[in-house]
Amino acid sequence: MRTLHHKIRINAPAHAVWTALADIEAVQHYNPGVARARCVSPAKEGVGAMRRCDLKPKGWVKERVTAWEPERVHAMEVAESEWPIVYMRWRTELTPDAAGTLVTQDFEYRVKFGLLGKVMDALVMRRKLDRGINDVFAGLKRYVEGRTQ
Repeated sequence: MRTLHHKIRINAPAHAVWTALADIEAVQHYNPGVARARCVSPAKEGVGAMRRCDLKPKGWVKERVTAWEPERVHAMEVAESEWPIVYMRWRTELTPDAAGTLVTQDFEYRVKFGLLGKVMDALVMRRKLDRGINDVFAGLKRYVEGRTQ
């Protein structure tokens, strides 16, 4: 299992950040890798809510909410995908910080294919995921700050 850690400070109250994260379809507005997101479960929010993301340039993933503590914790996991992973999950925490919010995330994953998968992870996947998460965080910051100014 690999764990990647990320954090960013967003110049907006925790409520504004939570509003973006809690709207599981809004990911298409701040994740540059998502072409379209739509809810595919009866519930649009809370533990068990699911979304399907159509990815750029191709592919898809279904993700499920696994933790939901309003304005504090939002966690998700990959429920189905075409990716070479055994599992992928992330826990995002919001901490009020002066006039803004500190957003931290632990992102865990494990690749398929045993030793070959570990080599693939070391050579390509870890760096690609790390860059992708940094891009998502930067997009989330722009999205939230743009909506609160």
